[in-house]
Amino acid sequence: MSARLPAALTPVQDAAALLARAAGEESTVEGVCIRGADLSGTRYDGLRMRGVRLEGCRLTGCRWERADLADVVLEDCELSGSGWQDAFFERVELAGCKAAGADFGETGWRDAAWRDCRLPDAVFDRARLRRVAVSGCDLTGASLCDCQWKGWTLAETSLRSVRLLHTPLTGLDLTGCELDGVAVSDTHAELRVAVVTMEQAAMLAKRLGLVIKGGG
Repeated sequence: MSARLPAALTPVQDAAALLARAAGEESTVEGVCIRGADLSGTRYDGLRMRGVRLEGCRLTGCRWERADLADVVLEDCELSGSGWQDAFFERVELAGCKAAGADFGETGWRDAAWRDCRLPDAVFDRARLRRVAVSGCDLTGASLCDCQWKGWTLAETSLRSVRLLHTPLTGLDLTGCELDGVAVSDTHAELRVAVVTMEQAAMLAKRLGLVIKGGG
């Protein structure tokens, strides 16, 4: 699930100009490294990237809707309040990023990885997740409603107060995650056959209004 970056990437001096030109010409940004750029508030609908690395960039409040990213790494980037609706991410790595309140609604992810990211209150409603590895992330208060997934893994990740309406977790291993206050539908169908620890099961039982008695 690693991005396939070229052996050598060309450093970019004026990232905003490069991306604006690519978006306007409907061309592809490829084989470059963008470091420390402030791209806050930019809007590049339908932007295409291939083999790109972004390090320490600010994308606060940007709108990159319908973006098409493949083999891209975003490391230590600030994405809070950004909008990515209907974008597609293939072999994209988010590492050490912050994306509080970011909107990833209706996005597609394939062979991707989120590592050590802070994503509180982010929105992933109706996202399609295929072979996405999530580790060491904070998804407190995030919305993951009506999602489709296959091969999704979650490790050492906070799912406190996450909204999971109509996102079935059948077979998903949640044993390394925090699950306090998860919001599900009245039928609780989302949690059926999820893999949890005994402690998590007891906590969820309380959440569902069940009383567990000892034997004897």
